[in-house]
Amino acid sequence: MRWLVILCLVAIVLSMASALVFLFRDSGKGSSRMLRALTIRVAISVGLFIFLMVSYKFGLIGPQGVGR
Repeated sequence: MRWLVILCLVAIVLSMASALVFLFRDSGKGSSRMLRALTIRVAISVGLFIFLMVSYKFGLIGPQGVGR
């Protein structure tokens, strides 16, 4: 479970980095590569959020308090 969350976070950062590269490389050319990279980032973020909410609902993860 932990590795899946870490993998999603790394994929989000990589997608943001590729969008930044596309922003500088394709400036003024009207390319949609940056838009596609940011769309992928949003999709991964929403998917991760839904996955975490469903996991909490089914008891796969729980709150982690100090001193537990």
